[in-house]
Amino acid sequence: EWSAPEAGMFLWMRLLGVPDSKALIEGPAREAKVLLVPGAYFLPGSAASPFVRASFSTASDADVDEALRRLAALLREHAAPPR
Repeated sequence: EWSAPEAGMFLWMRLLGVPDSKALIEGPAREAKVLLVPGAYFLPGSAASPFVRASFSTASDADVDEALRRLAALLREHAAPPR
């Protein structure tokens, strides 16, 4: 789940079916070369968060497409199914 940014160089995404993005991002995502920042790093006390932040300022369209393809594959494998 995401909204198109109106300005800036970051995109915030909510990973559906992932209550805490930190384990996914610091483990399987890193291994798959999907580099995102867990939302917990931007919350007081590093509370669990389903959000991630992505930088797109220097990425080409092809890089973004590949990153999203890899992220989608990770979510299919690791996210809880919708209720």
